[in-house]
Amino acid sequence: MAILCLRVLTFDGAQTVHEMSVATGIMNVLHSKLSKLASCRLTALQLSLGELSGIDRDSLCFALDTLLADADYNGVEIRFELTPATFKCSVCNWQGRLESFALTCPECAGQDLDIIAGQDVTLEGIEVE
Repeated sequence: MAILCLRVLTFDGAQTVHEMSVATGIMNVLHSKLSKLASCRLTALQLSLGELSGIDRDSLCFALDTLLADADYNGVEIRFELTPATFKCSVCNWQGRLESFALTCPECAGQDLDIIAGQDVTLEGIEVE
């Protein structure tokens, strides 16, 4: 079994992207990568799903299962890792997770926070045999 680590597909959660569109993008990358490998069988996908991505995990899984079956990739395990929402304060440079929905820096009470992680859906890797 080989594990290929990929960080090639990222969809920004700020855009309105339907789960089937995300799944289709993932399949396009898979076809591209797998076509370059000698005969191998896809066994697993590893995805990171941002806490603020706006993508429903179950809907994405259903869409991927459907597209994988249509492409004769049967029995592929789909693994998800949740990427927590992480913020950075542009006033004091604090970085971290917020404990409440108040978008206020816990260090300086500044309200100029940027989201630095947790908005994306990323294909992190594939496993093949």
